[in-house]
Amino acid sequence: MSDIQYRHWISSMGRKSAASVHQLKTLPPTSEAFVENVKRAHFQACIWRSALTGEAPDMDPLENGWVSDDDFGVLMPVTLPPQTEIAPAAVMKLIQCGCSSETPCSTERCGCVAGQMSCSAFCRCRAKIRTCRNRWTLLKQRIEDANDSDEDESNDEDDSDD
Repeated sequence: MSDIQYRHWISSMGRKSAASVHQLKTLPPTSEAFVENVKRAHFQACIWRSALTGEAPDMDPLENGWVSDDDFGVLMPVTLPPQTEIAPAAVMKLIQCGCSSETPCSTERCGCVAGQMSCSAFCRCRAKIRTCRNRWTLLKQRIEDANDSDEDESNDEDDSDD
């Protein structure tokens, strides 16, 4: 599915002006994004269906396309599983935000924030944690840090077994 969508995007971008190529909203969803969307849609449908019976569904939102953002006290949709590329590297070189304020990427005016994507090294903010205020970049960094600490702990356990 991702390959077909990518080929369609490339062919449709060839017919448009150069300015439209750089818009994040023109990227097609990947197969991984489709799966996460289906999980969230299924979860929502179960909630709506259960509204008729008065009993909440016995489902964990964290296993159905949502992740808990404890800093903000909300559930955030998982648009892509961790460690999944949003698009091929060649496309990502074309996609970037140009935020340059005192608090870059802090509002919906940022193309990455509006597209519910983390910023990348190609963005003006360079996705630096100290400057970029994109909530998706911060969430991605927290997830990567947690995964790194889990790997470090498992490596420590492996080392102690020797």
